[in-house]
Amino acid sequence: MKSKLFKAMLITSTLAISTSLFAAEKPQIALLMKTLSNEYFISMQQGAKETAKQLNVDLTIQVAEKEDSTEQLVGLVENMIAKKVDAIIVTPNDSIAFIPAFQKAQKAGIPIIDLDVRLDAEAAKKAGLNFNYVGVDNFNGGYLEAKNLAEAIGKKGNIAILEGIPGVDNGEQRKAGALKAFSEYPDIKIVASQSANWETEQALNVTTNILTANPNIQGIFAANDNMAIGAVTAVENAGLAGKVLITGYDGIPLAIEYVKQGKMQNTIDQLPKKQVAVAIEHAIKQINKQDIPEVYYIDPVVVDQAKAKQNY
Repeated sequence: MKSKLFKAMLITSTLAISTSLFAAEKPQIALLMKTLSNEYFISMQQGAKETAKQLNVDLTIQVAEKEDSTEQLVGLVENMIAKKVDAIIVTPNDSIAFIPAFQKAQKAGIPIIDLDVRLDAEAAKKAGLNFNYVGVDNFNGGYLEAKNLAEAIGKKGNIAILEGIPGVDNGEQRKAGALKAFSEYPDIKIVASQSANWETEQALNVTTNILTANPNIQGIFAANDNMAIGAVTAVENAGLAGKVLITGYDGIPLAIEYVKQGKMQNTIDQLPKKQVAVAIEHAIKQINKQDIPEVYYIDPVVVDQAKAKQNY
């Protein structure tokens, strides 16, 4: 009887130790996000939670109050370094300002992954940074968005561009890709290019002013969907619905719906859930001292009306 009791206690004790070890080995990863005011990042957050559950990750998600709250977001990174989490994933809102925080993580031996907005490559190199990036090739995405717009307006006409926050890499890359695409059409002219800082209300006001100054516009390239949605309202208010084609970038639900309805010509789906899943997988590999690619690009998808109705 005593022998059986001892064996039972031994098994129970072994299981408890195994469970404790498993819990101790559960990686602690912090996902630090610049905003949840955009459906794109809400989808990314959902994807992060799903992936963390699947991969048994202890995931902490913290979000800055505003998309341009750079100092606060940098502070969140520094707090996670102080807490000695196993890895950090951050969606920067500035391509330069986060370099010192990345340096601190590197010095502390904490893997840090740059997600969505890529840090300035030259500045990062000068700072001696070794970090990994996961995101979409924004130059290619902007090129594809603009190419689709150019073809849709008949390869000729006047175009306006709604830019993102000046100096932020993803917006700059999308604009550069668009300029490359439009340059391939000699009969397309860019009559206005102005920032609306990713925001719908600003885009409404900026587009209204652009249409007043340039009433003969055939297309509007917006560097994200929030701005495209603002442009849709401005075009409708001006009585130009159906006459001015509008494109966006992010693939958020409302933009997809607008594409289906014909209010927008296209949007670019960045597959945010896939992006963050790859980032978490890469963080785990880094924790386990496994090699991962320095840059990992997700292929952007052009969602026009046919594709929206078929696949979304």
